[in-house]
Amino acid sequence: MESFRGRFTNKIDAKGRVSLPAKFRSVATSQGLNGVVCFPSFQGRFIEGSGPRFADAIDQMLQRLDPFSAERDMLASVLIGDSAELMFDSDGRIVLPEELRAHAGIADEATFVGLGEKFQIWEPKAFEAFRAEALEKARAHGDLLKSTAALPPVGGAR
Repeated sequence: MESFRGRFTNKIDAKGRVSLPAKFRSVATSQGLNGVVCFPSFQGRFIEGSGPRFADAIDQMLQRLDPFSAERDMLASVLIGDSAELMFDSDGRIVLPEELRAHAGIADEATFVGLGEKFQIWEPKAFEAFRAEALEKARAHGDLLKSTAALPPVGGAR
């Protein structure tokens, strides 16, 4: 299964167009959308992005909540109400809406960070600061990756 992987920084033109990394375009189109779904993160000053598969998973998560709860409405207003389907143009670019750029503090460049089933779009300097902190925390949480599930050893059979 293809996933969003890697980190790429691309320039944004005066019309808000930015080239989505080719690897990311490939993942989205393999899921049946000639574009991506993006919304402002409620966890920080960056944009969350995905193909339709993860967007469908968000819908399913929200459907498990009480349809009349304030919590569901708050989450849905950001995850669905503030989301945008950003279609690829003939050059593989998307137009990042001003509201999303403002939320993330993005001006003339955007850093795309793959996270497997989703990706994030950051203002480059903000991502570098986050990455330094994340690397330190990742070192402290490496044990979380140990699993009781039997995984085949790297390089061959058991």
